[in-house]
Amino acid sequence: MSMSAPRTRPAAPQQAFPRRVGHTAESAILAVLVLLTLAAAFAGMAATGALRPAALVPASPLVTWGLPAARVLHHLGVLLAIGAGGTAVLLLPGPGRRDVHTLHPPRRRAVRLAGYGALLWTIAALALIPLGGLEAAGAGSGLNVWQVALSTELGRIQLSIAILAGCATLLLLFARGTVMACWGLAFAGLGVGALGLAGHAGASLDHINAVNAMMLHLVAVAVWAGGLLAIALLAPGLTEQDLATTIRRFSPWALAAVVTIAFSGLLSASIRLAGWGDLLTTGYGQVVLLKTVGLLGLAVLGAAQRARLGERVRFRHLALTEGVVMALVIGASIALGRSAPPVPQEIPAVGDLTVLSLVGYLPPEQEFSPLALLTVWHADWGSIAIGVAMAGFYLAGVARLRRRGDDWPWVRTICFLAGCFAFIWVLSGGAAAWGKFRFDAHMVQHMAMMMIVPPLWVLGAPVTLLTRAVAPRTDGSRGIREWVLAALHSGYARFVSSPPIAGLLFVGSLVIFYFTPLFEAAMYHHLGHILMSFHFLASGYLFAWVLIGIDPSTKPINPVLKLITLLVTLAFHAFFGVALTSATWIIAQDWYQDLGMYSLERLELIQVRGGSIMWAISEVPTVGYALIVAVWWMRSEDRRARQWDRKADRDGGAELEAYNRYLAGLDKPEN
Repeated sequence: MSMSAPRTRPAAPQQAFPRRVGHTAESAILAVLVLLTLAAAFAGMAATGALRPAALVPASPLVTWGLPAARVLHHLGVLLAIGAGGTAVLLLPGPGRRDVHTLHPPRRRAVRLAGYGALLWTIAALALIPLGGLEAAGAGSGLNVWQVALSTELGRIQLSIAILAGCATLLLLFARGTVMACWGLAFAGLGVGALGLAGHAGASLDHINAVNAMMLHLVAVAVWAGGLLAIALLAPGLTEQDLATTIRRFSPWALAAVVTIAFSGLLSASIRLAGWGDLLTTGYGQVVLLKTVGLLGLAVLGAAQRARLGERVRFRHLALTEGVVMALVIGASIALGRSAPPVPQEIPAVGDLTVLSLVGYLPPEQEFSPLALLTVWHADWGSIAIGVAMAGFYLAGVARLRRRGDDWPWVRTICFLAGCFAFIWVLSGGAAAWGKFRFDAHMVQHMAMMMIVPPLWVLGAPVTLLTRAVAPRTDGSRGIREWVLAALHSGYARFVSSPPIAGLLFVGSLVIFYFTPLFEAAMYHHLGHILMSFHFLASGYLFAWVLIGIDPSTKPINPVLKLITLLVTLAFHAFFGVALTSATWIIAQDWYQDLGMYSLERLELIQVRGGSIMWAISEVPTVGYALIVAVWWMRSEDRRARQWDRKADRDGGAELEAYNRYLAGLDKPEN
């Protein structure tokens, strides 16, 4: 007894002091990183000439110095929201049992850190709106800067980003479980993706590739740099084993982010730099080179960090070094966002100015034809990267099964790879090259997104491969495997996976999209075009999964109900195609007239052809659906018959004898 008292009594004060010191140290580290980022941003702007007074519109000192400062806080909030949110939802070990309704202390701390980061992001995003309006209006104009900012597309994008960040803030700060935290992370991810529409990317000449590259770049940087920052801040409150597990789980995410950053950076540089010489001869290129060297340095430091998982002191030193390099890299990024690239991104004073300003590229010189759909190519490098990555992850999963000695049907692999190739063609082939110029080409792209790509992916059974190739977690946390299975078994999934609901979403969205201003809005705005493509793919995948899915469904579905849903959907598809061909108005007429490529009579003929394409292309996949459903129905009946035969062999036909005795008892007269 006398030996135990001295050990337990001083424990409380000894625990409290390091915690206060830890919080103070974290605040000091964040303040130093903010100052370093600001210094790097202003140094980069001085190198590119962005600090020189504007010749046409006089800049306010509040814009010159305040905008970079607001962007530094904005980016810090983004990194904390994504990094700490992702760490809490995907990386941190659990308490040893699965309980999604509560957050154990380390995960609660990570979620709150993400919430405070999202709050900082929201405030900074709101501050950027009037600063942008002041920059557009000029110093001393006397105009309402909020009104000026929100009258531009960039200002409305900034407001949308602030709203998304605000939603993430509420969900993360009030989260009581990992499910709500996951929703907060999802809203934060949408906000980061929307950031790609702002800045130089939103006004670039090669608009599609510039915006997609910027979106990929920002998401990858947020995942990588945000994860490093969050783990470094959370490390003092983690045990040695939990820290090692967190870093080990972060490693594949960091590798994927590094590859994405390298790819998107090269794509962005190719758009904004005339050649390799600009890296040394222009201030913009020198800042790009400095940023590249910094990112490579971060990659090397990250690899060194993962090689020393058990050395907490060495981890802190490396994390501090990474933080300094990260601050310099983010500062260089802010400087690039405020500087004019060597290759002007404005529309040149030659050629078809209207088409270039609306679409970002000219239509193909080759005449539109069915053969040209297969031979013409307009590369959307973002979709190509996504398609290649999906194929690569699928093949990696198959290879893991093979190494383990498990079998995987080669037909599924071929189907999924064919779906990835079709996905790349849909967004980079002839249908995409003409998709914004002609309604019939758009309809080819639309039908391929809904009725060619999704069935091929569904027949590849990606969820089944994921569950077999990725080991389940046993510590109460959730990885990608667990989150996918949780989503598939949620109440929402059970509702939408009903054949009538899936069919209604599949065909009902056609009416809503084409007979309302949504289609025209998707043509004018790149974000709308992305959402349109995602909706077509998602609704097509849901419909295909319900009808011919190999992956397990939430509940068994009667094959008769599948066939009825298919026939009703086919009938409505045909009706909608007839409605398009007989329409007395031109869908998205303002868009096509703004392009000025075709007369009204020609646009009417093109729309009639588009309706015919919708009707014709849907026939072949629908027949394929019907054949697969019928074949699998017969196979299920055969399997059920074999199960009954095996059961009868085991019990000697006891069930059949009992049924015969029951029938015989019915024939006996009642006394």
